[in-house]
Amino acid sequence: MFLAWLFPAPKLKPKDAVIGAVGAFLAIGATWWLSNRLLDGNSPILALAMGASAIIIFMTPRGPMAQPGPVLIAHTVGAVVGVSTNEVLDNTTLAAGIAVGLTALIITTLGCTHPPSGGTAISAVIGGEAITNLGYEYVWRPVLLNAVLLVVLAVVLNAPFAERRYPLPLRPSS
Repeated sequence: MFLAWLFPAPKLKPKDAVIGAVGAFLAIGATWWLSNRLLDGNSPILALAMGASAIIIFMTPRGPMAQPGPVLIAHTVGAVVGVSTNEVLDNTTLAAGIAVGLTALIITTLGCTHPPSGGTAISAVIGGEAITNLGYEYVWRPVLLNAVLLVVLAVVLNAPFAERRYPLPLRPSS
C-alpha cells in the first residue's frame, strides 16, 4: 500500500523510456540553443520551465497535460501574467506569488493545465534583467518560440512510433 502511494505513476516500458529521454535531450538542447541566442547567453531561468515541459511532453506524449493546446496556451498565459505582475507590482515576493497563483487559476479554469507554466510565470518576475527587460516581448521571444519548438519536436520525434503518436487525434464532437 505504501509503495503504491510512493510510486503512483505507471512505469514506462524501457523502449518508451529511452525514446522519451532522447526526445527530452534533443528538445532541451534545441530550446537551450534558441534561448541562448535570443537572450544573449542569459537563459538558465527559462530553461527550468522548458525542462519540466520536455519531461511531460516526451515521457507522457499521450497525457492531457502534454498536448499542444495546454503547452502553448499555458506557457503563453504564464508569460503574460508574469510580465504583467512584474510591471504592476514593485514587490518581487508578491509579484512572484501572484504570477504563479493567477496562472494556475487561469489555466485550470480554461482546461489547459500544464504545470511548467508556473515556472514561466515566475521566471518573468525573478529572471533577471535579460528577461525582465524584454517586457511583453518575453511572451513570444523566447517563451512561445520555445513552446512551439517543443511541440514541433514532439510531433517529429514521436512520428515513427505508432504507439507514441503526438498529438492525440481530435475526438469528433457530439
